[in-house]
Parts: sequence; C-alpha cells; structure tokens
Amino acid sequence: MPKTGLQEFRALLSDFKSLTSLTIGGAIAAPLVDLALKVGPPWPQGVPFISSISELLALIYIFHFWFSKSRKKLKTRMVVFLILCCLSLLMYLVLYSSYTFVSPATSNRYVKGFVLRPEVQELITNEFTEDDALVGAEYDPKEVWKPWSITAMRVAILSFWLMMFVSLSIFIGTFVMVQRSRIIRGS
Repeated sequence: MPKTGLQEFRALLSDFKSLTSLTIGGAIAAPLVDLALKVGPPWPQGVPFISSISELLALIYIFHFWFSKSRKKLKTRMVVFLILCCLSLLMYLVLYSSYTFVSPATSNRYVKGFVLRPEVQELITNEFTEDDALVGAEYDPKEVWKPWSITAMRVAILSFWLMMFVSLSIFIGTFVMVQRSRIIRGS
C-alpha cells in the first residue's frame, strides 16, 4: 500500500535516527581512539578533536547536498571515497613511519623535515646519517632540517590523516544514504 508523504517522512525520520546516530557516533568517535593509542599525527595538539569536527562537517555536507542524488551516483561515490580512504591511509602510514621520531628525553613524537640545513648536509655520509645528526642535536629537528620543511611535512602528515577520516566518514554516510533510499523505496 502506498504511503502518504507524511508517512514516508516518519519512516525516513525513524530510519535516519537509528542508522545515522550509529554512523555519526561511530565515525566521529573513531579519531578519539588516538587519545589512547597515540597513532595520530604529532602536530598540532588536539588532532582527535580536529578530526572529529572535520568528519562531522563532511557528514553534514553530504547529507545536505547529496540527499537527492540517485542510488547509482551514490554507489559510485562510495567506491571513490573507499579508494581515497585506503590510499590516504597508505600515504599516512608511509609518511608517519618515515618522517616522525620519538625523543628519548620526552617520549613524545616529533616530525622530521625533508631538507637538511646546509651545515648538516656537509656532515652526512654513509657512516654519519640524518639520525646521527638528530642525536647530536639532542633531538631538536630544527637543528637538523630547515624549519619550513618540517612545517611542510607536519601539514602533509596531518592532511593525509584528515583525508583518511573524512573520506571514511563520507563513505559511511553515503552508505547510510543508499540504505535509507533502499528502505524507503522498498516500503
């Protein structure tokens, strides 16, 4: 039996509350795991909260602007954002493992640069590496790498981290929209 517009709206609202609260709650809470596991970027302070806010903004965007998209377009976007999530995770892991270090003095993680200071570049050989220079500089990365390259790497690492979580959030949000349209069409 066909439903009235109001009945469809009620069904949508009921479905929206159950699926969306799980989606938003799970997606927004995921980066907060970093508070315990410490796998997020070392810069800036508050990365888990920045990540959660970014995800929330992405979800608001897609629920507002993609609401009327066809299921076919939404499914295509799901694939695109799943691939983007995987690629950004891979890039984040590569940069995180290659361009961060833990200072033994503080047990905090810091970001390396990618352009050595000229006076350090002269010292680098097969026997004396960048890591040796870092130890000699008492783990102060600004004494080994040019500050702008440290800043650029901080931004790159943070960007891939945020891209990973935002694309994951968009993927999940789009999945909810596809499922919601399936439930509404099926009733």
